[in-house]
Amino acid sequence: MSTEEPQPTTSAADEDAAMSSTTFAPPTAPAAMATANRKRPRLDLTVDKDASGRERKRGKSMFGLLVGTLNKAKVEDNQRNKSEAAKKRQLIDQRLQDRLREETDSVRRQEEAKKDKTFANRKEEELQLRDSLHKLRRTRLPLLANFLSTADHIPPIPSSEDSSDEPASSSSTDPLKPLAKSHPPPLYYLPAILTPAQEAFLMKRKAEVTEAAEKEWLAFREERTYGVAEILKLRERVAEEDARKKTEQQSRKEPQDATNGDDVKMGDGVDVSEKKDEDGDGNKDEKAAKVKEEAGMDVDDDAKPTPVPAAKPEEKTVKAETKVTPVVQPKREAMQTDEDDAVEY
Repeated sequence: MSTEEPQPTTSAADEDAAMSSTTFAPPTAPAAMATANRKRPRLDLTVDKDASGRERKRGKSMFGLLVGTLNKAKVEDNQRNKSEAAKKRQLIDQRLQDRLREETDSVRRQEEAKKDKTFANRKEEELQLRDSLHKLRRTRLPLLANFLSTADHIPPIPSSEDSSDEPASSSSTDPLKPLAKSHPPPLYYLPAILTPAQEAFLMKRKAEVTEAAEKEWLAFREERTYGVAEILKLRERVAEEDARKKTEQQSRKEPQDATNGDDVKMGDGVDVSEKKDEDGDGNKDEKAAKVKEEAGMDVDDDAKPTPVPAAKPEEKTVKAETKVTPVVQPKREAMQTDEDDAVEY
């Protein structure tokens, strides 16, 4: 018989039930309260420890490098602006801006001057036309007032009783008012014998027309003086603009003339030096020629030929013929050979 005690046998189902009971069992009341009261520990970021400390140091170093590069770029930019090239560039830009501003101002002034000139010319033409019209009306209307027209309405002469009862009515209509366009053009006439009503009408109308024509002329004369003053102001502005433009052109030409004058002076200096060189060369040539002449004279004096007895005139003529003939004969022979060698085409 064996002394070992038999072990209790458990099945797989019993083991699963036991595990489920241990894992999924709800906590008891004291355990739940303990977990609820326990708080999660907070990290102390002020103290750099282990990996977190290394990360913070690395972040600080990266931020410091970034700020340093930005400051360096700023310093370099300031230095670049303070350099001479930047100053020259700024001066050039300023000059260009000033020149552009001056050109725009000059163009604007020229346009305004052109407008003023055209307006002054038109105003002057208009005043001249109106002046001629008013002068014609001033002289012609009083003359026409001496005649009757088909458009006149001659009132009868009131009697003494009517004149005592009714006050004299003043003519409220304008004597210089033109007729309506629908009315036909009037015809002027003058009867040989006038009635008293016609005589009174003509006298009254003549006085009214002359007075109205004078008033119209005086009003136009005031308007004309004002217009002439305005035209003179416009012309003065145009003249000032022309003078300013001429002065600007002269001021621009002066530096150009100065530069051209410097160039001409430099060219004159070169020409003078060249002339001096030429004069020196000419003097040298003259001196060399004089030296040669003196040497030739010395040679001729040293090699003077022995005196030859004078020949007779007959011998002179023979010698002359002998000297001339050999010079002429070769030319004739050459001409003959050329004629013989010529080919007819």
